Amino acid sequence: MINKVCIRLLFWSFVTITVLLVAGCGDEYDRVYKRLREHAGQIKVIDTHEHQRLPETYGEYSFGFYHLVAASYLAADIRTAGGTGVSFRLADSLGPDQLWETYGRALDNSQATSYYGHFLRGFRKLYGFSDLFFTNENVKVLSSQIEENYRDYDAWFREAFRKSGFDLMFKDQHWDPFNTEIDTEYFALVFNINLLVSEAGKKPGQTDSLRSVYRRAAGEGFKIAGLDDYLSYCDHLFRLNIEKGAVAVKNSQAYSRTLNYEEVSYEEAKSLYDKPSASLSPEEVKKIEDFLFQWIIEEAVRYDLPVQIHTGYLAGNGNSLENGRPVKLNNLFLKYPDARFDLFHGGYPWTDEFVALGKMFPNVYLNLVWLPQISREKAVSTLGTMLDCVPYNKILWGGDCHLIEESAGSLDYALDVVSEVLAERVCRGLLNEERALNILDGIFRENARALFKL
Repeated sequence: MINKVCIRLLFWSFVTITVLLVAGCGDEYDRVYKRLREHAGQIKVIDTHEHQRLPETYGEYSFGFYHLVAASYLAADIRTAGGTGVSFRLADSLGPDQLWETYGRALDNSQATSYYGHFLRGFRKLYGFSDLFFTNENVKVLSSQIEENYRDYDAWFREAFRKSGFDLMFKDQHWDPFNTEIDTEYFALVFNINLLVSEAGKKPGQTDSLRSVYRRAAGEGFKIAGLDDYLSYCDHLFRLNIEKGAVAVKNSQAYSRTLNYEEVSYEEAKSLYDKPSASLSPEEVKKIEDFLFQWIIEEAVRYDLPVQIHTGYLAGNGNSLENGRPVKLNNLFLKYPDARFDLFHGGYPWTDEFVALGKMFPNVYLNLVWLPQISREKAVSTLGTMLDCVPYNKILWGGDCHLIEESAGSLDYALDVVSEVLAERVCRGLLNEERALNILDGIFRENARALFKL
């Protein structure tokens, strides 16, 4: 009997001590997290990737809540949840109750997703929104506030930009890639080269209408007959972007083709380019594209511009996921050691592959851009792996959104994620708090300043 009593006493003593230790660790984590998160909120953030668009580029719409949803990642979750596609046209033509009837159930079914969470967070940051979820009634209130703000979008953007904590955004204008006129008070120019690559193998014939690259070249007095002419015009665009302060080139071709850019000689590419494009097989078109992108990497080295590349998951609904697998770029990292590559999105779902490339190659940088919005929990685990494997001066962040509300939410979400990971490491004794603060400064500001030579 005495032995049984002793055993019970020992057991419950152990349980009590364990509970107290866990509670103590929890309290310490909360204190560290709070200090890190407060520091993070004071950083003047350099956001390495955005698509900020003026409302009028979407058409003549009077912006409300559902217009912002239509321009957001959340629209994809609504469709995945079984809802109809969120469109600007319906957002403009249906009343608020009809809109909730159309999209409300799918919105409710998306409440647990990171797309939903970061989108909602933007309204908490900028509009004082305090509800846990969107409802028909609170969306009506938000719509009125949005409509009022968008009456003078320039003033609203200026206010929201500063309130969110941004200092500079890199602007990738994929919808208008040759426009170099941007507001340098807020933005740094990124040269999107997708069309230069994709149209290289689509040279128009004599009776064909001119595609955008060839049409623009003709308008500027460039006659493109052969590959050398095309490369000369591409170099002209490079120099134009450099003159306007471009800080990087951007490749997001995984949306339309594989990231496997194979070795193709100048002679083979020139021979293929000289043939009528209509006679080329898909494999031959790919060879011209492969050559052209590698030529662009050489140009980027010559002009001292980092090369940003979309890897992993593809926004929207439905595509070929395998296109964006990060390891497909391995040959380029071997061939171009003098190039600086900025890989995007954690390579999700190939996050370990993504991290391994950053560890193997000194010239490969890892960008958390968009990953917290895809999956908050995967961003937490991936950042932990990144810190295990890769020096933290090689880790960056970007928002990857089209309107300021979603960018504000993406930043708030990311600051939470990084602060959470670092606080946990401090409490485990893997970092001291001073180093954790340095890492926060690096990811959200200083690493971008160094890589892009700002």
